[in-house]
Amino acid sequence: MHPRIPLLLAAFACCLTACPKGPPNDGRQSLTEKQQLKADVGAMATKAEALLENQSRLVWDFWTEGKHVDVAGTYTGHEALFTVESIRRIDRLRQLTDDAREVRALTALHSHFAGEYLSHALAEFNDAAANLEASLTFTVDGKELRYRDLERLLANERTAARRRAMYAAATPAIERLNQTLRRREERAEELVRELGFDSYEAFGSELRQADLGRLSVLAEEILQATQAPYRVVMERLSQRELGMPFKDITRADIPRLFRAREVEDAFPKGESLLKAHGTLAGMNLDLSELPNVTIDAREVKGKSSRPLALAVKVPSDVRISFKPGTGVLHQARVLHEFGHALHAAFTKEPRFELARLGNPTVGEAYSALFEDLLEDPVWLEEHAGVSGEQRAQYLAASSAHKLYLIRRAAGRLLYQLELHRRVEADPKALYREIMSRSDDIPLKDVDVERYLVDQEDFFQSADSFRAWFLAGQLQAQLKARFGPAWWRAPQSGAFLKDLWAKGNALSAREVAQAIGEKGIEPDVLLLRLGTTLQVPMKLNLQGVEDAILPAAPGLEDFTQPPPAPGLEEFSAPPAPPAPKP
Repeated sequence: MHPRIPLLLAAFACCLTACPKGPPNDGRQSLTEKQQLKADVGAMATKAEALLENQSRLVWDFWTEGKHVDVAGTYTGHEALFTVESIRRIDRLRQLTDDAREVRALTALHSHFAGEYLSHALAEFNDAAANLEASLTFTVDGKELRYRDLERLLANERTAARRRAMYAAATPAIERLNQTLRRREERAEELVRELGFDSYEAFGSELRQADLGRLSVLAEEILQATQAPYRVVMERLSQRELGMPFKDITRADIPRLFRAREVEDAFPKGESLLKAHGTLAGMNLDLSELPNVTIDAREVKGKSSRPLALAVKVPSDVRISFKPGTGVLHQARVLHEFGHALHAAFTKEPRFELARLGNPTVGEAYSALFEDLLEDPVWLEEHAGVSGEQRAQYLAASSAHKLYLIRRAAGRLLYQLELHRRVEADPKALYREIMSRSDDIPLKDVDVERYLVDQEDFFQSADSFRAWFLAGQLQAQLKARFGPAWWRAPQSGAFLKDLWAKGNALSAREVAQAIGEKGIEPDVLLLRLGTTLQVPMKLNLQGVEDAILPAAPGLEDFTQPPPAPGLEEFSAPPAPPAPKP
């Protein structure tokens, strides 16, 4: 997409304001409202795309070289771009548009502009919170420790008494942070209404492209269906890792509980990138040979140790930053970022809004698919030499952690929904009530003080749910089609490339249907976890299935995917709107 001629933009702006309403002197018919809006919105999209590319390049310089960059300065000269008026014009064009694909693109653009507007409006609070968090410290036994290091310190601490002492000592720091976070939340509530949304939840529904009310039904069902198996699993793990019954552990013990100590030595420094490339080789995929992909594997001062995939421009400029590291977590992060890079690099979607923008659930599912190889017994033996009892113990711990994360995401979603629906309720009481259920750990006062730190922006768990479940379905389909070691089959690479080619133009449900599933179904992932953990888990999805599918007006899927297993054609007429809840 190329920038429009400035004079033409000025002419459009004139027509919208002071220009006469009659036909031009040359006899041509005046532009309709829709035509004017299409021109204006197209120009705005072009500017937003160029700005995003510029910002991505700065992030790359910061990540790979530690350079001081001024991302905020990139907005200079674009003050009129991300405004309430711009957002309303995009929404108005969406209302006037019948074409399903165009509506989806405009929805992605609308969410992006709204997000940029909120980010700018909340910048003061975000910066204050980030700076405060970076400076916070706490003291244990006369030693000053950084708040940001708390999770790592807890994971490495052997004694329960000292873990709990550190956790409690950090609480005053969190209370200071809560003051800023509380003001930020109050301002965010005001801003979404200024943008024309009925509520914080309404904005979250558009951003997540899901009916959050129905998704909360699924969250509740997950908590109920996994309660008994979860207790069995956590009791085993608590006894093995901490030497105490699960009923006696506290939140301070959780980081220590889920350490991956059994397989750390199987992932030595310098091998994680080789393992990632070796995994892709069997699918005839080689990111290092793609002209549109840059892999920076330098080990230089100032470079972030965390892997990063960055789509500067999709698909022509995709970059991966990698710095050698050790351990299973580092390997998981490398594979996760490779998933993002593959999705972006093989995208053939020409429309910026459908290639780069939109809800991230599908992209996160592709990343989770590759990250989940760290929980595949065949891959572990083949690429890391992990087998026997060592592998069994690691898989028990990693699968228990995944179950914990699923339940925690369910709790977070329910907590945030209740927090914004029951405005008169005590947020600390809500947090204690809901998160005590999801963690199955009675919350103490020091835990409840995390009620704002533990909160997420605009119902992010809605994406996490669907990404994990879709990744589980992708894995099951790949195994069924190409064998248990699906990463060895060239056909699996071709299968995935057909999916990646669609960019973000397909919803999570459409991807699931395109691979032969009815929709997003949590049972596939829960069955895998239950099998590994030897505790059966199954949801009662009768009446719950729609909870994981967009259903509210304006949130339904806009294209009807073809019958499985074909992925060739996605141009069928739009599906009829789903029934209202």
